[in-house]
Amino acid sequence: MIIWHGGHINNHYNTCFWMLVKSGKTEKEAQQTLKGTFSKDKNELLSQQFQVNYEDEPAMFRKGSSVYRDKVETKVKTDDYGNPIKRIRLAITVSNLDIIGPEFWEKHQYILQEGKYRYEYVKKFDDIHRLPCCNWIVVRISACQFDQFSLIHSFDKPNDETALSLMNASASLMMEQFPGIIFGYGFSNEYSFVFQENTELYQRNERLILSSCSSCFTSFYMMKWKEYFPSKELVQPPKFEAEVLCYPKPKIVCDYLSWRQAECHNRNQYNTCFWMLVKSGEEENKANEILKGTLSKDKNELLFQRFQMNYNNEPAMFRKGSCTYRQKVKVSGDVVRDGWDVAVTHVDMRPDFWRKHMSIFDK
Repeated sequence: MIIWHGGHINNHYNTCFWMLVKSGKTEKEAQQTLKGTFSKDKNELLSQQFQVNYEDEPAMFRKGSSVYRDKVETKVKTDDYGNPIKRIRLAITVSNLDIIGPEFWEKHQYILQEGKYRYEYVKKFDDIHRLPCCNWIVVRISACQFDQFSLIHSFDKPNDETALSLMNASASLMMEQFPGIIFGYGFSNEYSFVFQENTELYQRNERLILSSCSSCFTSFYMMKWKEYFPSKELVQPPKFEAEVLCYPKPKIVCDYLSWRQAECHNRNQYNTCFWMLVKSGEEENKANEILKGTLSKDKNELLFQRFQMNYNNEPAMFRKGSCTYRQKVKVSGDVVRDGWDVAVTHVDMRPDFWRKHMSIFDK
């Protein structure tokens, strides 16, 4: 309901900025021209250089839009003589008015019973939870209602290699978008991202980190869809949710990632057996019953004896998931130098892996 006065300030600045850019100045030159200017200075600039009266700009641009319930006299019925009977009702109204001063609020006192016209106090109601410092932040993103999504888009069972590659491509873009991400691990419908211990992303505001990560990953997934599924329409948008975890030591982070990789193995081995049974003619309930209580070696024997399949020959991406991290590369040019590129591998995250990639946890 309340729109900050920053809307006017931002629009005033942007109007001047883009007029300068469109007139031939570079963006840096335009920023330098506007540096330290006040409202009256910007009005003079618009008037003298571009013959623009800022007050003539559309009110929606200058003042923003306010949405509120306004009192409106409405006909509710007629009396016995045909005369309309009217009552005051609250109707949703969209307007472009000044709401900074008291005039608007005096006219619409029913909106705010407190009678407060200044807005700084609103900030006191912000529930800001900052994640503890000196902790490695892990954001785990997972798809919601993924069974339905994969069914609608006819993903292969138990694994769709193209869909997994799309997840990896989205994760690579996340590492480009957020330099503070040092490592990512994903399988099936989830991806975990490890942020540097000293990251100051959004001042470690938990809510902003979660919303930004989930929305960015969703955007990248949708943006890359046509590249990986050129002949398949995105019928239903994906939905990704995020949760955050904090760990004080790199070893605990490594243990967390090992846990997720173990989960990847367990799920994939079960699903491989399940779908092989279903495809061989078993009912889904019967397949679940056959696998109930089985251990890893039992599933390996089932695959080998009934389907002549060696589970260890399945693609590593299915069995081990995907590790996403930066590795050094040689950048050619006038002078050959070291650079960083995002790598996606499918390996066991054992101690020797971390010894080989000690730079991942280097600050």
